[in-house]
Amino acid sequence: MLLTPESAMTELRRAIPSFESDWAIDRLSYLLFNDFARFICSEAEVLQYVKSADEALRLSQVSPCMQFLERLLEEGDSIVRDLVFETIETLDGCVYREDIKKWAGAAVSAIWNKQPWRNSDSTVQ
Repeated sequence: MLLTPESAMTELRRAIPSFESDWAIDRLSYLLFNDFARFICSEAEVLQYVKSADEALRLSQVSPCMQFLERLLEEGDSIVRDLVFETIETLDGCVYREDIKKWAGAAVSAIWNKQPWRNSDSTVQ
């Protein structure tokens, strides 16, 4: 059975217990996943100070967060996949996005590399 927004929010609390959002109580999935993107960005700040991947895994939640987004793309319904898409779009605005991208799986990376949220018609020539 595919994950729905409600079951995805439940799974998020299980997968990343350190993540908290007031929107979880209100069951507002888009706002919750926007908070999740900001949480990932804040966790990525730690990556600026680590010397190894092992240290990054110990001190930051970026890797499990990105693994969770990957799982949602595989197991989520179309609404959940849209939530992941919005999360990646928000992460693209994070100052630490290049460090976050290093932890992205294949499906997340494919979306991120295409950057479909950027309007190619608006480029300045």
